[in-house]
Amino acid sequence: MRFEGKLIKWYDDKGFGFIRATQDSKDVFLHISEIQKLKQRPKINALLSYEIARDDKGRFRAVNVGYSLAHKSVKKVDSPVSFSVAFIVYFLLFTAFIIERTLKGFLPEVFPFIFIGANLVVFLYYYQDKTSALKSDWRTPEATLHWLSLIGGWGGAYIAQKLFRHKYKKDAFMMTYKLTVFVNCLVITIYSVPQLRSFLMDSI
Repeated sequence: MRFEGKLIKWYDDKGFGFIRATQDSKDVFLHISEIQKLKQRPKINALLSYEIARDDKGRFRAVNVGYSLAHKSVKKVDSPVSFSVAFIVYFLLFTAFIIERTLKGFLPEVFPFIFIGANLVVFLYYYQDKTSALKSDWRTPEATLHWLSLIGGWGGAYIAQKLFRHKYKKDAFMMTYKLTVFVNCLVITIYSVPQLRSFLMDSI
């Protein structure tokens, strides 16, 4: 017997969630491996059709899961990619600032290459993680993406977030990402501007 319900909880990084048929029904466990012909990652409030089976411990779980006809009849139109012009300009200006500080000897000669390389690497990491998400393969830990942003790859991360429509809607992730941008820019600025560094040291 098949049932229809709504996905009310979903943990994308772990690949499982819970379906609820009615307001009074108990939530049914769902693993991503049970979704047939998966073409996109499950999302909260998705309407699903499923059967119920018991696992080895006698607990109910959803099997042979598919998107219901009601869900398929609704076509979602993605909004156009929207880049922040101010952020892109800031990234370019900060890159120019790093080059200028390097030419004047306040940063190591290799630093601009490290900065630009970090942006290329994090861009590729986002692409790989987005591809893995669509294929339900092994995902890149969010901590890895944040560390790459912290060492200077935040510009590439921003472009990848928008271009691949990846991570930018997760509030907790974006809050940490913005913190990595702030810390990276602050540390580089203090290190490469001797007057500012001396002022801060004298103020402590």
